[in-house]
Order: sequence, then C-alpha cells, then structure tokens
Amino acid sequence: MNRALIVYAALLLGSLGWAYQTWTHEDELALADKVVVLPGKVEQLSSVVYRSKDLELTIELREDEHGRYAWGHSVPQAPEEAPPTEDGAEPPPAPKPEEFKVGKAGDPVLEALAPFVAKRRLEGVVDEDLEALGLMPEPEATLEITREGKEPKRFELGGNVFGGANVYVRDPDDGAIYLVEAKLVRPLQNGARTLPDRDLTGIDERKVVEVTLRVGDREASFEQHNPDDNDAKYWSVAGTDDASPEAAAWVEKALRLRSSRYVLGDELPTDLSQAFDFQVRAEDGTEVTVEVLRSLSGGDGDEGQEQFFARSAHTRALVKLPRAAAAEASADLDAALQAGGG
Repeated sequence: MNRALIVYAALLLGSLGWAYQTWTHEDELALADKVVVLPGKVEQLSSVVYRSKDLELTIELREDEHGRYAWGHSVPQAPEEAPPTEDGAEPPPAPKPEEFKVGKAGDPVLEALAPFVAKRRLEGVVDEDLEALGLMPEPEATLEITREGKEPKRFELGGNVFGGANVYVRDPDDGAIYLVEAKLVRPLQNGARTLPDRDLTGIDERKVVEVTLRVGDREASFEQHNPDDNDAKYWSVAGTDDASPEAAAWVEKALRLRSSRYVLGDELPTDLSQAFDFQVRAEDGTEVTVEVLRSLSGGDGDEGQEQFFARSAHTRALVKLPRAAAAEASADLDAALQAGGG
C-alpha cells in the first residue's frame, strides 16, 4: 500500500478519534469550573418540586404519543392570617391552583437541574452561620429533584447574595453548603407566570409553509412565500403565486393566537362548540391542528359573553384564548374562505 495513503489514513483515524472524544466529553468540559451537586441528565428527570412559604410548584416530566414534555402544577400557599384591609373591605380572593404545560422557558430551568451544579462549595461554615445565610431556623425554600429509578433528593435554599446573583444551597444529608447561581432557581419562584407554554402549535412562524382553514364543510389552504425576508414575505392561496391580502389578514391573526391560561377539571365549559380549525404545516413536514372553540359560559365572571378556547396536540389540554384576538380571527373567516375558494 502507498506509504502516503497509510499516513493519511492514520491522520484521518486520529482526527475522528479526537472529534469523538471531544463530543463525548463536552458536558464534562462545560462543568470543569463547576461543582456538581447532583449528577444526572434532563432525560433522567422525573420531577422537580419547589416549595416556599408562598408557593408549591411541581414540574412533572411526562411522555405521550407526541413525545416528552413537562407539566406544571402551581399551588399558592395561603398565609396563616389574612392581611388587614381598609374600611373593613373583603380581602381579595386567594390565588387558585394552576396546571399548565411548561413551555420553552422551562428548558433552561430543567437543564440547569440535571446535572445540578454550583459555582463552588463553601468551607468552614458552622451552625452559627446558617441563620445569616437564610437557612435557619427554616430555609427560605426547598428544592426536591427526582431522577428515574432514584429516591428524591431534597435541598434547602437560603438567601440571595452578591446583589441577588447567587443563592445559598444546603444539602441536609451531609450539611454541605454551596453557592449556586440564582438564575437556576429564580424562574421557579414565579413559575405560574413565566413557565406556561402560550403557543398553540410549537412551530416557528418562519418555518410555516402552509395553513389550512376549516369551518364546517368549508376549507381553504394558503401558502407562505419568502418567510425569512420580512420585506418580501407574503401569503397566497395554495397553488398560486399571487399575494392574497385576505389570506394574510386571517393567517397572521391565527398564527399569533396565544393561550391566556390552561383550563382543567371543573372549569371546563359545558357548551363548547366549534368556531374553526386550522392546520399548520412546517417545512420539515410537521403538522399540528388547532381546534378553536367558543362558549357562552366561559367562567371568570364572563358568563353570557362569547369566550374562545383552543386545544391541539401541542397544548395537550384545553386553553383559554384572549377574547379580542380570537374574535378578530373569527371575524375574518368568511373573507379568508372566499379568497381560498372554500
């Protein structure tokens, strides 16, 4: 065999081996300057529970035919004694428990907890110091992480330090104290507000190639052109190249619909009827159908007023839509169907 060929082959094998080693050790390299408090991977997480005097937030990892997803359950903790009100007025109603599918904002939270890492471990901390760290007589909060096949691991969270950039974390099993970036746990403190998935399809609007509208037995499809160019993009009736203002007016409103909250249990309206459906197809072939429904008994003091709801494989449950936005999309249905020949 040609000697030069042997040398090139050896170099190729060496470079492949180096690339594989780098790839398999990326996680270790990223953690080189960190302290691993609890090892693990996101795929191994079963649940995360954050508890404080104000809130209990549970994030449960689930899986169905559409894939793996995170589901949140937020339970506000009622104060032991209601705060006084002026002029003897009734105190405001206590916040209600909420359930929701966790959106993309939850991804970095879960990734930060598996593995759970600290900036450093504090040495020389004695019991007398725990109160100053916000860990005694009771911690300000606790964090419980459960990995598949393992017992739950509980940590105590203390006060913020260094301008709120870090938080003290104590392992009650061995008493070790760690300094952890507050951004790893801060989203859990307001999880019901920051973590719910508001999207109806999970598809980036720039990746959408076709939207099909259905109302009863009427149907029309529309195509997106030049989605990556804000100045040149437009919508047409499927199979044509001419811009359709009617299609664009409706599609843009439909794609920007977002949920205001998840509706579960005894809150489910009993008079739901179809408003319209639309199916979104992405450039990679992914298709998601959104069913938009209406009700006159939507709750929240809105009885007698038309309310809108939606559900899809992405939301995993019924969600309520902002009334004004959904009503606008509903008002343009006939114009869009006529433009599309439906």
